[in-house]
Amino acid sequence: MRVLKFPRRLIRKLETPDLPLEALESIRRLRRYLDELEAACILKARQLGASSADIGEALDITRQAVYNRLHHLEQRAATDPDFVIPDLRAEETEQLPDLEPSSDTL
Repeated sequence: MRVLKFPRRLIRKLETPDLPLEALESIRRLRRYLDELEAACILKARQLGASSADIGEALDITRQAVYNRLHHLEQRAATDPDFVIPDLRAEETEQLPDLEPSSDTL
């Protein structure tokens, strides 16, 4: 698994309303980043002993939805070498790959 640093550069692009196409691209890439971050946090919460009900409450989803996400995430973490764990401790942004939603992304 690779670790991506927090994409501060993308957030700075959102603060430039004169360049809407760049802002839209940044939004797309940030959404992908946040999806990866959510996935990593769900897996980490489970490792630390959080119940499906706890995770569901934090995400405002049902326990069953958490079970479904966990099932897909555990399969993905075990089989996808490109599964990314975002790193919020980092100061600068590592170059983000052009992350397009895939069929196995929640």
